[in-house]
Amino acid sequence: MAEKREKEPLFYIQQPNFQFPENRMQTVYSSRKAELERKREQVDSVQELAGTKDEQNMQELAGTKDEQKMQEEKIENIAEQVKVQEAIEEFEAGREEKKVASFAFTTEKRKPTFNRVKSFKEMGTLERLDYLIDFPKQLPPIPCIFETGEKAIRGFLVSKNEESVEVKLFDESTEQISLQSLQAIKMIGLRR
Repeated sequence: MAEKREKEPLFYIQQPNFQFPENRMQTVYSSRKAELERKREQVDSVQELAGTKDEQNMQELAGTKDEQKMQEEKIENIAEQVKVQEAIEEFEAGREEKKVASFAFTTEKRKPTFNRVKSFKEMGTLERLDYLIDFPKQLPPIPCIFETGEKAIRGFLVSKNEESVEVKLFDESTEQISLQSLQAIKMIGLRR
């Protein structure tokens, strides 16, 4: 009888030897606020220690005037150091505020990139005429009502002179209107 052989796998999947990379992440960080708080705590502790030491030293050395003068000088030096430290902290805090303010979005400092155009209702008659003359040629012309003292004319503005405007009516005829007789211009909207 033939010996029974162990069957080998028909599909070989070779597994690579992985060496996972080490994560080199930041484990310690510091911030400006935390540093400022730490410095304030140090200054407070120095002030407390200086106050208790000064009281003890004053009681021990109260006997002589020279010792009292030296003690007063020490107190003044500590007070000056505290004032200098506070001034430095205020300066750094001011610098930090300026940095934050320069990066933050502020509407007072930034000017819009596009100038706001008046709405058609806010414009005067001559401004409306200029607007309609400068209207983009890619868009269809806007039909308007041109009101004079005698009548109201419906149509499209074709051209403008120093004395008159030329209006193309809906029946394809043109009409001249003098600027002095023109009282108002109203947009009708796009016709269908």
